[in-house]
Amino acid sequence: MTVPKAPAALPLIGHGAHLWFRPMDFMAGAYELGPLVRFRPGRTVSYLITDPGLLHQVLVTEARYVAKGRLTDSAGPQIGVSLVMDMSFEGMTLFASHRRHRRAVQPAFHPHRLAARTDAVVRATRDRLADWWPGRRLRLERELLALSNEVNARAFCGGSATAVARALSGVQAHLNRGLYWRSVAPRWTDGLPVPGTGGFRRARDRLRTAIRDALGERRAHPGYDEGDVLSALARARYADDGSGLGDEQICREMVFYLIAAAHGIGDVLPWVFHELAAHPDAERRLHQELDDVLAGGPVTPEHLPRLEYTRRTLLETLRLYPPVWLLARRTVDALDLGGTVLPAGTELVFSPYAMHRHPHHHAAPLRFDPDRWLPDRRAGLPPCAYVPFGTGPRKCIGDRLSMHQMLTVVATIASRWRLRPVPGVRAYPSARVFLSPRSVEMVCEPRLTRR
Repeated sequence: MTVPKAPAALPLIGHGAHLWFRPMDFMAGAYELGPLVRFRPGRTVSYLITDPGLLHQVLVTEARYVAKGRLTDSAGPQIGVSLVMDMSFEGMTLFASHRRHRRAVQPAFHPHRLAARTDAVVRATRDRLADWWPGRRLRLERELLALSNEVNARAFCGGSATAVARALSGVQAHLNRGLYWRSVAPRWTDGLPVPGTGGFRRARDRLRTAIRDALGERRAHPGYDEGDVLSALARARYADDGSGLGDEQICREMVFYLIAAAHGIGDVLPWVFHELAAHPDAERRLHQELDDVLAGGPVTPEHLPRLEYTRRTLLETLRLYPPVWLLARRTVDALDLGGTVLPAGTELVFSPYAMHRHPHHHAAPLRFDPDRWLPDRRAGLPPCAYVPFGTGPRKCIGDRLSMHQMLTVVATIASRWRLRPVPGVRAYPSARVFLSPRSVEMVCEPRLTRR
């Protein structure tokens, strides 16, 4: 099978300029060339997967024959090697070592532990809302990223959250630009300095220190457990030999979890309120559901399954604006992908953002339509046409945590406030390491009397 080439590659940098200056257009339009497309981020060749069937093969049916790709190579030295990155234990394949590790840490994300944290999410959100007033003009993406850092510091570190949240905010200030450059720039630039890298490393080290201090408290008091992730990781054991995770590995896990988790509330929820303001009928239906289910009270774990339209609104926002918009894999053995045999070491790239806007699989893909997630309408969707959290054995381990937090925060905010856009200000997404919102300026308008 002949694989088409993406056009307009440049000498030395290949399609690097496309990936830096207009990455979303480049990815979203590639399906027109074919299900598999050759492109060059520099001098080396990579393959872009645009077909959900081929993506399912890579992520699910042939997952043991692929490993993480260049995006992980770039992030690993900066963030640290965590579960999300393939690990290697002596005498084990990458796939087997990843599975061994995932099984050890999975209990930290058990649904019962998530439910126990609902009240903490509500309290953090209400604390943030205490500084809102009628007519206040917000940069909503900044406001919700700050809230996200607070919520996740509490969810992951419990009572040690203050220092962790402060350090995490510093990491967020430096994260996107430098790491994305390392991911998409030609390999011959790897030795060049990248603006912001030094600031990121210093902020990352402060975050590691805060995590180590919190972990030291857990080690000193083995029975201590607030339902937070760190307490569970301190007790985690591998099933084959009963050994636990070392302090350095737990620290690496926590750094990655905290950085990744912030982009649920921080990057998705500004778009939720942006889209609700642009679609009054959807906003009315969501508000009515919240009024009926919550009856003016705080969100509880029992409420969340009943917030069906609110959940569909989140699913639709994740379709249009998935924070993890670009991912990569690398073949560890030869792989027949759609009739093309790719040798070991081949770089594969896929974009959830592009897959979610594929017109062959999503009717009117640019239209905001929460009801497309009704069971009868989503029934015919191919398995990998919607992958905001990935899928298969390497699916995001924190997907339930993220959905739980986002539902709780949306319900808490929207039950009290209606957010109106500022006329003349255009919100837009910025694609770097994460797909992040920019200039989501909104004005607070109260819905209910505060309780």
